[in-house]
Amino acid sequence: MFMGQYDHSIDAKGRIIIPAKYREDLGETFVVTRGLDGCLFLYPQTEWQIFVDKLKELPSNQNTRKIQRQFLSKAMEVVTDKQGRILIPSMLREAAALDKEVVFVGMMNRVEVWDKGRLEAQELEEDEEVLEAAMDELDISL
Repeated sequence: MFMGQYDHSIDAKGRIIIPAKYREDLGETFVVTRGLDGCLFLYPQTEWQIFVDKLKELPSNQNTRKIQRQFLSKAMEVVTDKQGRILIPSMLREAAALDKEVVFVGMMNRVEVWDKGRLEAQELEEDEEVLEAAMDELDISL
């Protein structure tokens, strides 16, 4: 399970070091794709296949095609180098507005990659009362 948050930087060529805590579970080859809310998703091969299988099971309609296009057309397989780095394709760097400072966020079955400023801005927007209401709606109690 992926959890935790790690700050890293991205170099001018678009290379970034994968946090050591995530490397083993992601594997040497994994999938990076456009995520939601302005981030990228990193999926280990097994989790990516589970996700793709779910997309295959969706009914054939306009919404399904939009969802499939969102994730599949931007998906790229990446391989870590000897230093534990990957090259994030420019199309995906632009989609997530990745600049210099990035944040890796563990999200159970995947890892999110955020531009640090974008993540901080989103976290400022989040309100504790909204979070509590969402938890109540989903029947999550602590």
